[in-house]
Amino acid sequence: MPQHAHPEAMAPSKPGSTRTAPPLRPPQLPFAGRYRAYTLFGWTGLLYLLLGFLALRVVWALGDGKQAFDAVIASFEHPLYIAFHVLALVGVVFVGVRFFRLFPKAQPPRIGPVKPPPPAVILTALYAVWIGVTVVFAAILAGGIFA
Repeated sequence: MPQHAHPEAMAPSKPGSTRTAPPLRPPQLPFAGRYRAYTLFGWTGLLYLLLGFLALRVVWALGDGKQAFDAVIASFEHPLYIAFHVLALVGVVFVGVRFFRLFPKAQPPRIGPVKPPPPAVILTALYAVWIGVTVVFAAILAGGIFA
């Protein structure tokens, strides 16, 4: 059942000639229907904020010396940090997939004299580049490249 929103939520700047109905919240808000994806997408911002704080913690420890930095890195082996990073990975993949679905729709009908490739080709190229960059960074971080 729809819930009533604030009566002035969508009030016009000046009164119109006809009276408008009061605004209603959709009955599915926030976790049913299409709103679930919108709500989860919004909550990924909290994940990015927390990841930013973690990055600041690591940089701060780096400024305090090798022992402090090693202690911070060792603390990331705690199961709660591992669970958080898995959740963050899921959030980043979720946002990336949503972006990739939107990207072909946002292309102009023409790029100069040429038409853009079909959406399937654009999506395939985006995913291939994403997987390729991920593999390269994983190899760098694992010590396989530039070791």
